[in-house]
Amino acid sequence: MKIANKLSLRIRITLLAGGILVLCSIILTGAAFYNAYTLFYELTAAEVLLPPNAPQSAELGDVPINTVRSTVLAAKAHFDHVGLTTLAAVSILGMVMVYTVAGRSLLPIHRLSKTIATITEANLKKRIPEEGRKDEVGALGHSFNVMLDRLERSFVRQKQFSANAAHELKTPLATINAGIQVLRLEEAPTVADYEETLTTVERNVKRLMAVVDDLLTLYDEQDEGSIDAVNLKEMFDTICGELRFRFEEKQLEVDLHCELQTVQANPVLLYRACFNLVENAAKYNKDGGRIWIKTFAEDRGGKIVIYDTGRGIPASELQSIFDPFHRVNKSRSRKEGGAGLGLSIVKSIVEKHGWRVSVESVPEQGSTFTIMF
Repeated sequence: MKIANKLSLRIRITLLAGGILVLCSIILTGAAFYNAYTLFYELTAAEVLLPPNAPQSAELGDVPINTVRSTVLAAKAHFDHVGLTTLAAVSILGMVMVYTVAGRSLLPIHRLSKTIATITEANLKKRIPEEGRKDEVGALGHSFNVMLDRLERSFVRQKQFSANAAHELKTPLATINAGIQVLRLEEAPTVADYEETLTTVERNVKRLMAVVDDLLTLYDEQDEGSIDAVNLKEMFDTICGELRFRFEEKQLEVDLHCELQTVQANPVLLYRACFNLVENAAKYNKDGGRIWIKTFAEDRGGKIVIYDTGRGIPASELQSIFDPFHRVNKSRSRKEGGAGLGLSIVKSIVEKHGWRVSVESVPEQGSTFTIMF
């Protein structure tokens, strides 16, 4: 088996097809030998053994036994020689033809392999020429190109994520450093100066901790963890209680209606996901707006729907709204304290449960987020 794995595909195809060809040739030659011997001895022995100039009244018994034996052996040897020579010639010729045809058939795969070997992280934009092929090689090339598309998008997102994460972590650190440097420049810092610097440091440390905590939640490889029956009405009552200051700040009206009372989920993770959605509905809403929180029971599950009358999301942003660090309005989101990880965490939590999350939005009219399970 180890030796076979070291052989090229072309050689293995040749040996396999050649082996089958040789086996078939041996069977056919054996059958020919058997039939020939039977016919030779039983049907044509007299014609072969009687001399050509023997009288018509001559019989087989008139021929000496040595003549019979030598004639039979000579004829058999000649037939064997011709049969075996033909078998060897046909087998060799067949294997050569199989090797040649296999080489031509595998040439596109060889080209494909050479092209794939040249593709690295630095040139993921390179693609396999499909050349309109409809066979298995064409399908393989197309599948590889599709995989390259996914890899390229993944690498782009990874680079963007790294840059955004570095920026999110650098900004509060730079602010802390600036506050400390300003304090150092003061010849005689007052207590108020120290308090102002400490307030700045504390605020930005909390921001750093929030970003790190969000990143840990977002990229936690564990599954949904312990599953319990979650009372949705109680959960949303608690969320609304924690966000009451935001509701009062913008004079928002919140309508909570839970047709579906309970769901099997991880209580902590589900709370985090729903909290993020309700917080966004309040954060990006207009003054005097409304928020609807509803749960519905369906035949094979249910859904949680959170609708707001906020500023909405442009259609061009909907496809990437769940990407890490994505902000619809970067300057406004930063002022409101968002790092662009909230919806990414929502999607991660929902997918850990095997559920789906979707969004519909109309600019300046509002957005609807739906968790389906």
